[in-house]
Amino acid sequence: MKLLLLDNDGEGMGVDLALRALEHDNEVRYWLPTEQSGERPQFGEGMFERPVDWKPSMDWADLIVLTGNSAYATPLTEYFGKGYPIFGANAKAAELELDRGIGQEVLKRYGVNTLPYEVVKTVDEAVDHIIDARKPFVMKPWGGDGDKSMTCVPHDVDEAVFTLRKWQKEKKFKGQLMLQEKVDGIEMGVAGWFGPGGWSAAIEESFEHKKFLNDDLGENTGEMGTVIRHVSESKLFNKVLEPLTDYLHLCKYTGDCSVNCIIDDRGRPWPLEFTMRLGWPDFCIRQEVTKGCPVEWMLDLLSGRDTLEISTAVAAGVLMAHGDFPKCKDPNPLWTGMPINGITTENYEHLHFQQVMSGEAPKVVGGKEKNLRMSLTAGTYVLIAGGSGKTVSQAMEKVYGVANEIRWPGNVMYRTDIGRRLEKELPILQKHGYAEGMRYG
Repeated sequence: MKLLLLDNDGEGMGVDLALRALEHDNEVRYWLPTEQSGERPQFGEGMFERPVDWKPSMDWADLIVLTGNSAYATPLTEYFGKGYPIFGANAKAAELELDRGIGQEVLKRYGVNTLPYEVVKTVDEAVDHIIDARKPFVMKPWGGDGDKSMTCVPHDVDEAVFTLRKWQKEKKFKGQLMLQEKVDGIEMGVAGWFGPGGWSAAIEESFEHKKFLNDDLGENTGEMGTVIRHVSESKLFNKVLEPLTDYLHLCKYTGDCSVNCIIDDRGRPWPLEFTMRLGWPDFCIRQEVTKGCPVEWMLDLLSGRDTLEISTAVAAGVLMAHGDFPKCKDPNPLWTGMPINGITTENYEHLHFQQVMSGEAPKVVGGKEKNLRMSLTAGTYVLIAGGSGKTVSQAMEKVYGVANEIRWPGNVMYRTDIGRRLEKELPILQKHGYAEGMRYG
């Protein structure tokens, strides 16, 4: 198969998929956009073909996979319209994630319960609403042009007001803001692959760890690690995703549809946000339990056939980063070119490269310095260490067995407690009929 990977968000998140597709004798082209400096990131350099322009490869490809959804929606519209084999979000499906307002309205329209919220247009209006209500709200940008990094979950009214005034002073407040009711509970996600034939039989239940530090301290990141399991029956799927079937058909969507939820103490799921793309590092972790070619089933799903073969084992992964992650303000070259040590034939299949390249670095061989070709860092979001097992604890033991073998010069960073909170959370969820059959240890 001829696979074209469009890294349309330019983050290097498709490198692992490209390498795995190559291992199954597929031809691969991997396109990355240029940065503001005019340079292209080095993610995947020396590993596979990286064309400068994506358009000439559209007719070459048997399958086109998008790694993200927030860029190049307009240039791709004509290709979606002409029926090109694109696995990923078109503009209509992407707006479920990119525009929180549309996402919430679609959920309500199709009978999914959502948390109450208010939409305000100014900081003063937001402050007045919070003070009058005498409680904080989850604060999120509203509309398709908001800065998603501004999402804030304040602990109290004072923190909410301070944050709003800080945004105002820094001129970060643009457009409108959602003030959503806070709810206590356990965070759990549900996802499914969708295509013309409907949902794939494999339903994913997931438990993300978004905070940078152990015990959920520190700043929010995209995701530091996740525990997942695939099932054929899911209460959360039935309540949150299945009702959206008709809408996804209207969108003519083929790809991943994921919703993160809070399960409250009465067992009610409250959907928070959509992910309408390959999730990272979630998609890498799915490779731990996906059988056979990693892309052939995608082409089949576009044709309305569900051929995905996947294990029901618990899988997990932890992000291994360095540099100034998660701020990522430094130029990429500052954290590029560091040799990744500890790779073996045993752990290689459980290493999911992201911002990685192939190049030369010095090694001492036979008492002499030599430049040898090896895997090098190409940014701060380096790789995912993965593993699977019958239980959460077994999966995590394998994950950290891999992670502890990998090093490179510099400040290697990863959380060491991914999955631990499930020891307390799983029994609570299972009392309400969620995550049935999943065991911690």
